[in-house]
Amino acid sequence: MQKSDTNGVQIKQALLLILLMMALMLLLGILFSHEAQSAPCAETPAAGDSARTQPDRGECDDDLRRRAERRFLRKIEPEIIVRYTQDYELPENESHAGHLVVSGGNLILAGKVGGTVLVVCGDIEVRPTAEINGDVVCLGGRIDRAGGSRIAGDQVEASPRSVGNGHSDRRRAERGRNWRGWRDWQRRHRYTASIKGRAHYNRVDGSFFGMELPRLYDQEWGAGIFGFGGYGFAGKRWQYQIGGEFYAGGETRMALGLEAHDFTDTEDDWIISQDENSLAAFFLNEDFQDYYRRSGFSAYLNPNIQEIVDLKVGYRRDDLIALNKETEWALFGRRKNYRANPPANEGDDLGFFAHFSIDTRNHRRRPDRGWWLQLESNFSRPTWDSDFDYDRVILDLRRYQPVGFGKNLDFRLRAGSSRGVLPAQFLFDLGGLSTLQGYRFKSFTGDRMLLGNFEYRLDASRSRLSDIPLLGELNLIFFGEAGMAWLAQDKSGVAESFDYFRFDRLKTGAGLGLTDNEGHVRVNFAKRFDQSEADWIVTFRLNRNF
Repeated sequence: MQKSDTNGVQIKQALLLILLMMALMLLLGILFSHEAQSAPCAETPAAGDSARTQPDRGECDDDLRRRAERRFLRKIEPEIIVRYTQDYELPENESHAGHLVVSGGNLILAGKVGGTVLVVCGDIEVRPTAEINGDVVCLGGRIDRAGGSRIAGDQVEASPRSVGNGHSDRRRAERGRNWRGWRDWQRRHRYTASIKGRAHYNRVDGSFFGMELPRLYDQEWGAGIFGFGGYGFAGKRWQYQIGGEFYAGGETRMALGLEAHDFTDTEDDWIISQDENSLAAFFLNEDFQDYYRRSGFSAYLNPNIQEIVDLKVGYRRDDLIALNKETEWALFGRRKNYRANPPANEGDDLGFFAHFSIDTRNHRRRPDRGWWLQLESNFSRPTWDSDFDYDRVILDLRRYQPVGFGKNLDFRLRAGSSRGVLPAQFLFDLGGLSTLQGYRFKSFTGDRMLLGNFEYRLDASRSRLSDIPLLGELNLIFFGEAGMAWLAQDKSGVAESFDYFRFDRLKTGAGLGLTDNEGHVRVNFAKRFDQSEADWIVTFRLNRNF
């Protein structure tokens, strides 16, 4: 019986790995195939559409345009929409950074558009020199596309009836009006607000309240300051960070920074954000981050190479201090207790660090297109008067790839390794939120880590599922995951002990996620593959997994 169960588990793991490989091959084919860039991908017209005529221009009112924009325009950052209400031509040598919308007129497109092209009650002529970084959508008209033009997204011809009569959109707009108003206000004022509030809640600080000073630069002096300060009431401790930067040059400036700090730190920000974790701790008595105290200073260089590239190298000197759980309070769930905060190795941690990232995503919180690569490393040696002797490297690679209208295939590959003996708070944890969701939270710990996740996201409102009550208000997500963490026998280098990796040792799982149209709320149903009798694990999230 045990042998049969083992064979069943191995078959499930093999099927998942085959699925991962097929999805990766599909992604690579889309990325590197010339046909994928140049071949049109039009929505199949319904019966009788071949003979349809353009709607009366009187029907092309602002209400129809707004409904079309809500359905077809993906959010980008910064969000720029240029609108025209008559015939318009974008010449070859001109470009638009955001979305381009034409209503009640025809569009001739020969230049570059950074977002989606939407024409309502008109035709689109796409000339060979045109480059569009989003979709090309024609509502109530036709698309005439010349060879050689480049469309990164989809080519869609649709009827004005496909955006509905506006009643459901108005209800959705009412529900989201307050949120969007606040979000837009923040976007307009985030560079002008000098000081803002800062708050969080967890089991070691309790309620923390303070003020934060965003980076403010004086162009005349070539300098800027930043920092925050506040008090944790359960931990009974003041926390702060204060720093300054001096820079020279324009677009390719070099910044020299120096900062001092004493605050509660965590290595779990990649699993769950501080805001989401604070809500879970305050309301549900669930704290998913682990903490230690970091007190010291750092100095660094931060050259501005390109807008999409970030590089920072520096020296830091920290006193690492363990923290205990200081509160059990939560608004609900008081019958259960918080997890104990894990022990941390204490001592002086002196050494160097480096951070490198490339970010081509079209939106930081809800991307659907682009790459994100991040490499972080830390080095500590006793010869530098440190109490620790280790190197630590983390690589995170993500791709967000549209594969059809309202469909996305997203990947994340994350790896971590080390040399020497890592302090306990710097070990790698897998299991639960954002990692291996079919397993219990932080089931696996080690100084080596490999993790792969993929998600196939389907926007029901942009598919035939939009006619189904309730389902048309949701996005469907099918996800799979595989990974492992282990303690290395050979700690002499970051490249050592990876021979321990075998496919049959991978922890695998899959599941289904449901989100609202804006992606603010998500429910995941996940199951592990190595135990057929294992229960489904349900998690509620306010952010994406990655």
